Amino acid sequence: MDVPRALLQEMLVRLPPDQAAEMAIPSYLHRNPVMRWMATRRLDVLADWAAQYGERDGSVLDFGCGTGILFPALRPFFGTLYGVDLNLQPAAMLVERLGIAEVRLLLPDALESEIADDSLSVVVCGEVLEHIADLPPLLRRLRRKLKPEGHLLVTAPTENRLYRLGRSLAGFSGEYHVGHAAAIHQQILEAGFLLRRRKYIPLPGALAIYWAMDYALRA
Repeated sequence: MDVPRALLQEMLVRLPPDQAAEMAIPSYLHRNPVMRWMATRRLDVLADWAAQYGERDGSVLDFGCGTGILFPALRPFFGTLYGVDLNLQPAAMLVERLGIAEVRLLLPDALESEIADDSLSVVVCGEVLEHIADLPPLLRRLRRKLKPEGHLLVTAPTENRLYRLGRSLAGFSGEYHVGHAAAIHQQILEAGFLLRRRKYIPLPGALAIYWAMDYALRA
């Protein structure tokens, strides 16, 4: 993770607790190294996959970018980086402090007008789709924005017993997810995507707390 710990700590202080939790900042800063590894492992998988599809003149969208924590890993592989979120202040702070060029930060309502159809090489959705109640319209919109050879990269929680135990041990409470990995995967397939690969974090089966998924567009 290429984001200074001090910057994340500053964001944690500035943001309301619920927003900081949704952006996973407490997980990145958690005193338990296992919790920190679980949080950053998801980022590593997304960054590695995105780099494999990088295009110097291409564009990548980090939908639900939160703090912008993926920006330093994504930016070297694409000409333009878009970040979309409801609260853009943390991402704007990161872009300014780290001096990351060619980043455009957008509110969700601007996605349709500011990003052309068939223009994105990669869309990254890290820990965000589980928050969205009406997912099909968004998935159709993201599909339109991707190039025919583009990829949708997703991580999502399984919401299984181990995941819930981990949340409890980490000190998180409340229920703000409306979806889980298996249901999200099915909706993505129904929206016209084809699964290329899937990684279970940390391990398959009942030990899978998160799924990481790589989708291409179905012809």
